[in-house]
Amino acid sequence: MSQHRQLAAILFTDIGGYTAVMQESEQVAMSMRDRHRRVIQQEHKNFNGRIIQYYGDGTLSTFHSIVEAVQCALSMQRQFLEEPAVPVRMGLHIGDIIFSEGDIFGDGVNLASRIESLGIAGSVLISDNANEELHNHPALKTVSVGVSGGASCL
Repeated sequence: MSQHRQLAAILFTDIGGYTAVMQESEQVAMSMRDRHRRVIQQEHKNFNGRIIQYYGDGTLSTFHSIVEAVQCALSMQRQFLEEPAVPVRMGLHIGDIIFSEGDIFGDGVNLASRIESLGIAGSVLISDNANEELHNHPALKTVSVGVSGGASCL
C-alpha cells in the first residue's frame, strides 16, 4: 500500500438541510446537489484544487495553497447565494494529511470536517492554523467566532 504525507489546505463542503429537502422533494434535492457539484468542479479548476471525494451532498478536497483554497471557497459561496440558492457550509483547515491509494485521512482531515459541521449555510469557517497563514493577505479578512479550539469566519 503506497502512502505519503503532505501538508495541505483541506476543504469540506456540505449542503445544509439536504436531508429535509430530500424528504420534501427528491427532484429539488437532486437539482441542488447537481448545482453544488457543477460549481465545485468549475471553481476547483479555477483555483487549482483537487476534489478527493464526493459523499452524498458534500465534498472533500485539497489545495496546495491556503490562499487559493480561501479564494475558491469565497467564489463558490458567492455563486451558491445566487438563485436558485444552495445553502452550503464550508470548513477549511491547513494540516498534515496522509494520502493512500487515492484517499486521504489524518487529523487534518478530521479537524476540517469538524469545523465544517459547526458552520451555517453561506459560511466558510477556518481553523486557527488556516487563519494564521492569512495574516499577510489583508484582502482576506476573517472574524473570530469564539469556538473552543479556535475558528474564524471569512
